[in-house]
Amino acid sequence: MSSYYNYNDTSPPVVQGIPVKQPIHIYNHNYINHGIGAPEIHSPTQNNNGGNWTKGEHQPRRCNDAAFAILFYAHLGVLVWTTAVFAPRMAMEVAESNGLNYQRDLVEGQRGLTSRVLTWMIQRVKSYDPHAIGQRSLEGEDSVYSFDATSIGTNDIGDMMLLLGISAVVALVISTLALTFMIRHAQLLIKFALLFNIASVALFTIGSLFLSPFAAIMGIFLTGMTIWYAYIVWGRIPFAACNLVTATTAVRGNLGLSVLAYSSLPLMLGWSAWWMLSFASTIYVTSGCDGQGNCQGEANGFVIFLMLLSFHWTSSVIRNTVHVTVAGVVGTWWFVPTEASSFCSSAVRDSYLRSMTTSFGSICMGSLLVAIVEALESMVRNEREESDGLLLCLLQCLLACLRDVIEYFNTWAYVFVGIYGYTFLDAGKNVLELFKTRGWTTIITDNLAQSVLTMLSAAVGLITGLVALAIAHGQGMMFGSELGASAAAFFLPCFNLISYSTTQSMTLVSSAVNTVIVCYAEAPAEFQTNHPKLSDDMRATWRQAWPEEFFY
Repeated sequence: MSSYYNYNDTSPPVVQGIPVKQPIHIYNHNYINHGIGAPEIHSPTQNNNGGNWTKGEHQPRRCNDAAFAILFYAHLGVLVWTTAVFAPRMAMEVAESNGLNYQRDLVEGQRGLTSRVLTWMIQRVKSYDPHAIGQRSLEGEDSVYSFDATSIGTNDIGDMMLLLGISAVVALVISTLALTFMIRHAQLLIKFALLFNIASVALFTIGSLFLSPFAAIMGIFLTGMTIWYAYIVWGRIPFAACNLVTATTAVRGNLGLSVLAYSSLPLMLGWSAWWMLSFASTIYVTSGCDGQGNCQGEANGFVIFLMLLSFHWTSSVIRNTVHVTVAGVVGTWWFVPTEASSFCSSAVRDSYLRSMTTSFGSICMGSLLVAIVEALESMVRNEREESDGLLLCLLQCLLACLRDVIEYFNTWAYVFVGIYGYTFLDAGKNVLELFKTRGWTTIITDNLAQSVLTMLSAAVGLITGLVALAIAHGQGMMFGSELGASAAAFFLPCFNLISYSTTQSMTLVSSAVNTVIVCYAEAPAEFQTNHPKLSDDMRATWRQAWPEEFFY
């Protein structure tokens, strides 16, 4: 069986070569009230909120939104060219300015040269860091344009790379254990996440008492709101836990997805390193810098925007490729579990191939929309560091809200892209109309499961950051000349990098949860047939949490 449905085939379905009786709910898209196994809507008032629902159906194999895929590959080609042209020039001039013959002495002085070049790159990129924009290096604001090589030891970069490697291994082990624990104790984790949020805000409130009366009042207000939120959603914990269990069960049955998620981590690291080299060398050349890092002019704002756009776009494409692949696999597991029940199941392979070929343009399109807003948001945040003002603050808030709206649309659109192969816009329109018709617009805003994944990502980052700090202290590693700065230099990069990387792996579960909700809206009958125990649990918990919205 090459796919989990064929709406043009009227012959009896075949399972392992044996004809079987047609089920009551079949994949028939020729009738307006026959969704993919979904209950029929007999009257406009029965579970119908005015939506114009187009039933999901398999799309012909074609390259959807191909123009955006071509544009994405073209931008990578430009980045390859800038790196190949500008990076050697920067390395040569930095080598010569530090008394090294680029052709003869490069091997002898490679370690020191690498440290100096990478240090300058890090300092240069810090002012436009996509995730921590506006930060300055420890030496001060002027170090953006120059650096003192004597203040940085030649072993600093090597020590940092070693610690990052160790932290990555530790994070991999902890993340795997965390996912296993989440399958068995989902409700406990959700409760702990809610209590953890309350404790965090309470600690902020206590600290704000020593700052200002206004901060204390805000802290008390936030603490009250957090406690009120926990009280309101406490009864929906079984609902969120059931969604998590169903999603993790689907992922556990197709563990090849974990390989895809974990392989995205080194891919992200490699992309970040490549982007940093291209960014630093491009700014070096376009700003007229010399080997000591002194630049004749300011960096061009439009060039910075394009580089930030490149970073965010490619990062989003990597994440969303995993998201779309997971949606396709969970969709297959939902309808035909025999095709999605092994480590290297055909569902994993086929879904990944679709994500990288026919659906890749749709992935690039949605990712570009988010990347444009994120790049603008980064530049506005950087401007606020230079000269803060009310207008910039409002603009940053507006961009943040716009980014959240686009990401919300993308989240559900990519599920239909992964399952059916729709174009990006058609997928988003159809899935939102599905929720509107079902009356689930409130249900899909529930983010209890996501709060658990966020907490786990932060916890893994904290643990690995502390491990890196302990190793650095035990080995006497130093970064710079100050102890406090050295501790921060080792802890913060490991914490940020591993938290971000762990978030990538948690995308597996998050994407699976979203796909489960979409499939449950369209095909509860197939879920009952193929996974009766999970279906019974979901029906009970959903009815308890959403008695007015849920009718199955």
